Amino acid sequence: MLPEPARTQVVRDHVELAVWHWGNPAAPPVVLVHGWGDSGATFAAVAASLHDDFFLIAPDLRGYGESPPTAGGYWFPDYLRDLDACLDALSGARPVTLVGHSMGGNVCGLYAGIRPARIASLVLLEGFGLPPTSPDEAPDRYRRWLDQTRQPPALRDFVDEAALMRHLQRLAPTADEAVLHQVLPRWAKRLPDGAWRLRMDPAHKGVHAVMYRREEAAACWRATTAPVTLVAGSVSDYLDRFRGFDPLADCAQYYPACTQHVLAGAGHMLHWEQPQAVAALIRAAAQRAGA
Repeated sequence: MLPEPARTQVVRDHVELAVWHWGNPAAPPVVLVHGWGDSGATFAAVAASLHDDFFLIAPDLRGYGESPPTAGGYWFPDYLRDLDACLDALSGARPVTLVGHSMGGNVCGLYAGIRPARIASLVLLEGFGLPPTSPDEAPDRYRRWLDQTRQPPALRDFVDEAALMRHLQRLAPTADEAVLHQVLPRWAKRLPDGAWRLRMDPAHKGVHAVMYRREEAAACWRATTAPVTLVAGSVSDYLDRFRGFDPLADCAQYYPACTQHVLAGAGHMLHWEQPQAVAALIRAAAQRAGA
């Protein structure tokens, strides 16, 4: 059985965040930040190897999991507010080992350079920024942003639990079935007709008007003072999304104290497919920082 997390709530500026946690609050803090469409609670398989020695804190970012949607859409820096609020509430002045997966890795990568004194060690699981953009893309980006006001983004429902499980298996084909059964109710909720609906605000699928500027992210990476661990999966499709640009090598050059790891046989959902290996890297990162 995977360890079930306790749940608390953090409220700041009228935003309510569900925050999951495992372990003793007096133990060294490790903060786990989920990716797009995910929930902090799905780090349970990673927590199984760490909760005896660390206080694990895993928020649901606004509009994901059990954190309610926010009116007016989403601005990426808002996730920095969410992370800041969780650290204020649950870790206090103690520097943390900060772990982020995918979108959560991009949040953590920025935060570590913005609040360097709060971070003892940084672990990024396939969260190495987004592809560079060009100003020439701006007209089309603004056009698509305007067009979605006429037809807001929507999410599909899954007809039954088996259909949702097949979806999770496609995302993480080598994950243990027990891990995916724990993930399933955290990712989606059952409707009265037996269908399952994802626990995320459909607005997250929307196009952002402001384009990603990798140079700004790199400035935050350069300001990071904590040791950094970068982790990729050997069979992940994540790097393919960059079309020849190597985000791992590019990201690594900005960190003076950086180690790189590629987990053999792992896809993008590293924390589901190889939770023990991910936990071992987190433990090593925390020990490297003296936790």
